[in-house]
Amino acid sequence: MRSPARLALAAAVLAAASRAEAFPAFARKYGMSCSACHVAWPIFNQVGQNFRDNGYQFGLGKDDPITLTPGYIPVALRTTPAYTYTRVTNQETAQGPATIQQGGVPLPPGVDILTGGTIAKDLSFLLVISGFGPDGGASVESGWVRFDNIAGTGWLNFKIGKFELDEPASAHRGVSLLYGYAGYGAHPQGSLVAFDMGENQVGVELDGHDARSSTRYSLSFTSVNGHEGLSGNAWSSPMVYGHVQKAFELDNAVLPWVRVGALAGVGWVPTAFKQDADNNDIPGTGTDHKTFSRAGAEASWYLGYPATPAFFTVAYIYGNDSAGVIPVDPDGATIDPYTGAELGGHSNSFNSGFVEVDWVPVSEPRYDATPWLIFGRYDVVKFKKGTGDTDGATLGVRKYLALGPRAAAAIHLEGHYDKVKGIGFSDTGAVKDVETTSVLAGIDFDF
Repeated sequence: MRSPARLALAAAVLAAASRAEAFPAFARKYGMSCSACHVAWPIFNQVGQNFRDNGYQFGLGKDDPITLTPGYIPVALRTTPAYTYTRVTNQETAQGPATIQQGGVPLPPGVDILTGGTIAKDLSFLLVISGFGPDGGASVESGWVRFDNIAGTGWLNFKIGKFELDEPASAHRGVSLLYGYAGYGAHPQGSLVAFDMGENQVGVELDGHDARSSTRYSLSFTSVNGHEGLSGNAWSSPMVYGHVQKAFELDNAVLPWVRVGALAGVGWVPTAFKQDADNNDIPGTGTDHKTFSRAGAEASWYLGYPATPAFFTVAYIYGNDSAGVIPVDPDGATIDPYTGAELGGHSNSFNSGFVEVDWVPVSEPRYDATPWLIFGRYDVVKFKKGTGDTDGATLGVRKYLALGPRAAAAIHLEGHYDKVKGIGFSDTGAVKDVETTSVLAGIDFDF
């Protein structure tokens, strides 16, 4: 359930710039505005998607680092100093259920250090180090190398390292700074699976696309995040994940662009381990692997001129965790508080999805002007059995102060509310919902 520890963690990291990959250095390299690749930073347009699919290359003779001045360094820094406030209801205390709230400006704010681009022609990389917040810790958020255009075709590219799965909407380039997509990390009550589709995974990926990235695919073979290094086999906690997308450019001023896609994945996690002298599980000894799976579909479209559109995304994700990863509680069966049915030892599934709109209103006649971004999202997760059903809404606005080849900066205002059913603490045994309300107001800065 949501606990005071979770609340404290949220308050510490909400202002950290750990969601979006953004490189003004690329705009400096090619002598263009950030709006050439972004509907509004950090949301890609089709040009930006194609640039990323090509391994941060345009193929116009300026991609190889040897063509650039030695003064060019592909490094970006991102931080979001901000005021945040979070309120969570029905939290457990020694005195009974309580509403816990806190707010303030974390010092120092979190920072992302990003470097990426091309090492040589058709050899690209990305390294993102995130953290440096109030706890002073930092970690490698992403780090990979990619062989591009194998055999001279964009249909064959090979990536190895730690990377984001190809998703209906990126969890790391999303405009929201508060909470991610609820369906990406959803799990049935009692599940041992730690997988979160929005978290970066370690492994390899084969991907490809046509000349304009209108048709694109990815196929990943990774270790399930949260279970890396636990299995006692040649590839720890394996997972296979695939995603395909098809975009259509329409000769229509109202609906100029539409994209559809589908995804599927299956993973195996160990459920039995050898123990050390203190009865702790020993990594690398995991056996008796059980499965979980995800499948879904999405549609995205523009309404209005592509430079200043209302950009809609609708996605559906179905998840199933097998009986083997929802074990029976040794101190007593896990019971569905709504139906009284035993949950442990049985598979469970969920339906989830989101609707998101990101609108860039027309306010200035310049071709590169993206001074405002208004965004909203609704998330839903519904489980077949047990607690945890979630409904959440996010609404925000960004006022861009700078969006050019030297730096990008925006005033960011955002609010979030969600209700998670049946996970709240109650000293009477009654089922309680947990409601979370969060607010963020600050400056999102990228250099």
